[in-house]
Amino acid sequence: MQNQILQSVIEITRQRDVDSLEYSLIATLAEILPISEISLFKLLKEKPLVIIEEVAHLSISTDRTSEKQYGWGDESRIITAGPHMDECLQTARPISYEVDELLRLLVPLTRNNKTIGILSLDSTHALVHFRELIEGFAKIYDNYLTILSDSEHDKLTGLYNRRTFDIKLKRLLHDQRKKKEQYITSGYLNEKRKITPDSYAWLAMVDIDHFKRVNDEYGHLFGDEVLLSLAQMMKNSFRYSDLLFRFGGEEFVIILEPIPMEMAHITLERFRKTVAEYDFPQVGTITISTGFAKITEKDYPTTVLDFADKALYFAKEHGRNCVHHYETLVKNGELDTATKSSSVELF
Repeated sequence: MQNQILQSVIEITRQRDVDSLEYSLIATLAEILPISEISLFKLLKEKPLVIIEEVAHLSISTDRTSEKQYGWGDESRIITAGPHMDECLQTARPISYEVDELLRLLVPLTRNNKTIGILSLDSTHALVHFRELIEGFAKIYDNYLTILSDSEHDKLTGLYNRRTFDIKLKRLLHDQRKKKEQYITSGYLNEKRKITPDSYAWLAMVDIDHFKRVNDEYGHLFGDEVLLSLAQMMKNSFRYSDLLFRFGGEEFVIILEPIPMEMAHITLERFRKTVAEYDFPQVGTITISTGFAKITEKDYPTTVLDFADKALYFAKEHGRNCVHHYETLVKNGELDTATKSSSVELF
């Protein structure tokens, strides 16, 4: 048992991104413990309702030879936390209760002494004798999560950084294949998203108009304040499942999960308007230009970036403070597919 635990710790600390760390933690506990279900939930929103997302789920069964069989859940889900989960999050203590003739143990997950999620474990056995072991692995997860998360996020804005882009995009495309032509229901505000044949993931490149002028006239301190405010507006304007990146300087990337093109355009246009109507302290009005392009399972990340960048460059050359769609520009003859892109560094 001790050697198995040691090997499990080695496997967990081998991971190089947060998503892999979460799956590794779940797989490790499923291998060691007598459980039938295990899920990892992340806290998304605390007020007015506690909203959590199940980011990974594993079912465990045994065959005739008593060998464990594993089945990973196909997709994440967003739900409102029930009373037991709410208590676990609020008290930061493990909670045990019965559900469907099983014993469920909820273990809080923390980062820098703040509760950020929950491990949920179902078993026909009382897991009280394993609590110290489970909490020990949760602490290893906490410590290593801090290291990995710091490396994945931009230090100023807290958004994902350029380093994590390829990994996140590949995972999104993998999920997109599974979700195509399915209904995805988010428990938040009864929101429903229908994945139809004309739904795609979308990559948008956002650039702050005349940002150099802000730094030159007001100084880099106010420039940083603009970046921070814009990042917060992005977090408030897009869904939890959409991915937000700061690529560097005044350039940002947004990856929208599969929706029809018209809805993607409306979403990005709404964000553009939000920014334009905001009164930035000392600086006043700031606008953004946006170009976006469709992402399919066959696309290379650099190809999609290039397409979105061409649409962004078109927006910059045609008045700024606007949103343009690459495929529409090409279809209308307004953009040559061979047009040179200008802002993003692909290599």
